[in-house]
Amino acid sequence: MKAAFLCEFTTIRSTFAQLAIIYLIIGVVLGVAMESLVALTACIGAMTPFLIIFTLAGYDATNGWERFRACLPVSRGAIVASRYAIVLVATLAMIALSCILALALGALAPMLPLSASTAESLAEQADLSLLLISGLGGSGIVLLVSALVLPFLIRFGMNKAMRIVPVVVMLAILLAIASFSQLAELGAVAQLLHDTVENPASQPLVIAGTVVAVLAIYVISFLAAVRLYRSKEL
Repeated sequence: MKAAFLCEFTTIRSTFAQLAIIYLIIGVVLGVAMESLVALTACIGAMTPFLIIFTLAGYDATNGWERFRACLPVSRGAIVASRYAIVLVATLAMIALSCILALALGALAPMLPLSASTAESLAEQADLSLLLISGLGGSGIVLLVSALVLPFLIRFGMNKAMRIVPVVVMLAILLAIASFSQLAELGAVAQLLHDTVENPASQPLVIAGTVVAVLAIYVISFLAAVRLYRSKEL
């Protein structure tokens, strides 16, 4: 597992550094333009998983890299685990980077050539817990979609998977819409959920439960990807 993870990290290292620089620029522009540090962290958290996934999938399809990696003394389960791990680690690293950037921008806002309202808005939002929640929320939504996409990318490769992934994502969206519609019809349940989310005392539990649910779906996706990859002919 360690060798496979280091192999993935070596592959993505230069791209990851480039993304960090790009995110710094995007983050400053987005935060100032929208007068929102919350949007800054949420956007960076949401962009990272897909960028990492498709960058690695692109490398797999280049110069027979996937076949070469499969010839290394590493199990296929470890190869899949390293792919899931590097996406998760990269996402958490970018969330941390976005929070540091947001806090720095909030602290420096009164000294920057910004309007008084913009500087005040940025300074008010420089709260670490709020920024972490927004970053985790943005990345969590995309990680759920990534959990649907990754098994197909790993099993079929990027070229073939792109014929399947849009269909799977659309079906998932339709299923989510149908589920929310059914939930809305249950007025008491919907009201209870709304009150629970809006209650400050229960919000830490809601956040923790959401993180656990996302990670559980991510693990299920990983187990499915391992089964699919073991049957793949390289």
